[in-house]
Amino acid sequence: MQLEDWGEILKALGILGSPRRRGNSSVMLQACLEELSSEGFQTELVYLQEKRINYCLGCGTCLREQECAINDDMDELRQKIKDSNVLVLASPVYFLNVSAQMKCFIDRMLSFGHRPSLRGYGGAIVTHAGVGDPKVVAEYLCRVLKAWGIYPVGYAIGFGVLPTDVKPDEVEKARELGRMISRAFREGLKPEAKKEDFELQKQLIKLITDNKELMKADYEFWKGRLNPD
Repeated sequence: MQLEDWGEILKALGILGSPRRRGNSSVMLQACLEELSSEGFQTELVYLQEKRINYCLGCGTCLREQECAINDDMDELRQKIKDSNVLVLASPVYFLNVSAQMKCFIDRMLSFGHRPSLRGYGGAIVTHAGVGDPKVVAEYLCRVLKAWGIYPVGYAIGFGVLPTDVKPDEVEKARELGRMISRAFREGLKPEAKKEDFELQKQLIKLITDNKELMKADYEFWKGRLNPD
């Protein structure tokens, strides 16, 4: 899709999963958003730490009735995501995976995974780690984006523990990520599906087919395409 096809200013939403407002992940995310802003995108940054987001109850209401049973800030956040064209997720690596704030947010996005309605959206990932491999976490978050229907353009990673550990070249990588996102929209998003993506969708469709009474909203979304073969 070309930029002119949108007919409006493109919006980029950054979501930070760090409890530190000025930590390494935050610095890199802001660099990415600043670059997007210079490319003409309207940007916004959300700090999950400052939002009232409760744990998923596992009740299945969102799969059955579309709406979540919990009344908190997730309603507003879901709408912000829908109103954007680009979603950039950023998280520090805590004990080999995303932060608790980011994981709680992802769990509350279950309906987007069962009913991927964000096709045509672009996305990107920023991760920063003290030990371990931030690339593994970045690739996990890319799979999350794909599950929601978002095309992950790429990711930027960094290493360090203290809030001042982020390096100039890592910040530049985050800026380059912003430029990559802009180029992807200018040239037209070209999503690529891998074998694992098809397998995951096949499993999901079978799950919904076998439990269509419990997952009525999901079944209605997929009806006509519910063929696990």
